[in-house]
Amino acid sequence: METVGSADERKNSALAELRHVSRKAHEAVDEAFSRFELADPQSYGAFLTAHARVLVGAEAYLSRHASSVPAWRPRAELLKDDLRQMGLAVPAVQADCFPENDGTAMGVLYVLEGSRLGGRVLSGRVSEGLPRAYLSAFHQKGEWPAFLERLGRYLDESDAVSRQAVTEGAVATFALFRKSAGLQD
Repeated sequence: METVGSADERKNSALAELRHVSRKAHEAVDEAFSRFELADPQSYGAFLTAHARVLVGAEAYLSRHASSVPAWRPRAELLKDDLRQMGLAVPAVQADCFPENDGTAMGVLYVLEGSRLGGRVLSGRVSEGLPRAYLSAFHQKGEWPAFLERLGRYLDESDAVSRQAVTEGAVATFALFRKSAGLQD
């Protein structure tokens, strides 16, 4: 779930602050998922299961806020298909984890869109023959910078309460992923 700083973040202090404040939570997720060996089918299946437990519910939440967040491409069905191809069940979803707030939704989307960057790196670690549609759902050209621009604008135009909701949404999403990784054997 690697996110990368950019010139847009350096120009936008609110965006840089979001990244700074959520960094520890992000690093905790990276550490929690680092134990999974993606070349090993069993470990990779556990990795996908941990992601599904959070991603499916987070995307359902974002769907309820579709009119207030930038356009995004869901990956839940890709993840479910990868699990099914491996003969694994789709886990129970952590639903209703977030307050119904547009700022929170922007924070959730920040984490999910940032995870696509990590997926680009991680997909290369998956053994040949294992499904990798979820991790291979990279950003299309210009999507990440456009998202960061939109998020930066939202942060700049919002009051302190809304900006805090974005941060809380991002940190809560990272925490859910970290917890889910810990639930896997």
